[in-house]
Amino acid sequence: MQPNEYVLLLGADQYLRERAFSGAKQAVDLPVWAAAEDAVRRLNRTFDHMLSADPKDSESLLGAIRAHSARGWHPRVVVPLNDWTVDSANTVNRVLGLGGLDATAVTNARNKHVMKQALLAAGVPTPLSRLVESEQELLDAVEAVGLPVVIKPYDFGGSGGVVLATTREEAVAGLAESKGVIAQYRSSFNIVGDKYLVEQFIDSDDEASVEVLCGAGRAQVLAVTEKYLSPRPWFAEVAHLVPSHRTGDPAVTGLAERACTALGIDRGLAHVEIKFAADGSPWVIEVAARPGGDGIMDQVERAYSLNPYRLHIGSYLGHGLLDVAAGAVPTRTSAIAFLKASPGRIQDVLDGKPLPPEVRSINISAKRGDLSHAAKNWSTREGLVELEWDELFGEKTQLPVIVAKELSDQIFVTGGAAVDE
Repeated sequence: MQPNEYVLLLGADQYLRERAFSGAKQAVDLPVWAAAEDAVRRLNRTFDHMLSADPKDSESLLGAIRAHSARGWHPRVVVPLNDWTVDSANTVNRVLGLGGLDATAVTNARNKHVMKQALLAAGVPTPLSRLVESEQELLDAVEAVGLPVVIKPYDFGGSGGVVLATTREEAVAGLAESKGVIAQYRSSFNIVGDKYLVEQFIDSDDEASVEVLCGAGRAQVLAVTEKYLSPRPWFAEVAHLVPSHRTGDPAVTGLAERACTALGIDRGLAHVEIKFAADGSPWVIEVAARPGGDGIMDQVERAYSLNPYRLHIGSYLGHGLLDVAAGAVPTRTSAIAFLKASPGRIQDVLDGKPLPPEVRSINISAKRGDLSHAAKNWSTREGLVELEWDELFGEKTQLPVIVAKELSDQIFVTGGAAVDE
């Protein structure tokens, strides 16, 4: 009797990753399952079935998978969609003999200190850094790396706890702030969060992210995204635009592909963040062994008329899709930008006015009475807007940021004392 098989997606039920379900259906004719710690109370009806298991915990997943295996249901493969499930998904794949990333590749992609060492060993340009835990180690690292420096947790994401310091005093305060962020989110994201990187600062606001489809010893860029950041000393991502005007630049695409190969990522999409120095030279900041977040995949799909999750999941299934990625061509520009109220107490939310023609969707998450903070990371947003233009930009445009600012000023009425200024 043939076993019943399914594809298990971890993190696909996260907001702005919903199109992973459609991508899975395009990749393979199998039921698509997801997992939640309490699937009864957190049932997501998009999926064909929900496992009651912690998607971040391999032992929890294995227990639920084995219970269903006793009833004749077996996973074809487990696919991670976010940082917090890369380790658990690939551990389950290895234990069950389903393939998956090698444990070393997972460590390279999740531990930013190990990542930096692997990149440097492969000759990939990346900022110098030191791993620290205490304030004295911080000050020693500042001395070694040289001011200004960026302080960041070594195993977190979403710009959480990432701070720029231009003096020793700011570095001490920055480490305290970063530790505070980790204390707030450690248990929710199942991270260790006990160490921090003190990293050389590439003094520029020009940044891009690159979606790279990985194979055994090979990698192929799918898309380049232009990134827009909040004012210093933080590095919150306030908008993403696809395709970047840097699309097709061999200095960017070649570097991104080299970075993935250096870390041993041999399947699925990887998300490579690249910053450009004042002379235009590209530096790899970080690499994640999963598709880009923040709705970037949705913008890639609109711009290229290709669901990138299909490539990510198909790659985990063993499909050879590098040529598909290489042949993808953008025909329009798509962007996502995040709404930001002025710092203070939100006194009113005014929605319902006519929207600009380029707006494809808008979501307002803040409500009257909420406190608006300065843009530090993903948690300080008040909503989002998705935009589309029937043209490709030949140079960097500020339109996503401009439209989001105009809409935010129109929607949010803020008063009271300012915060985090």
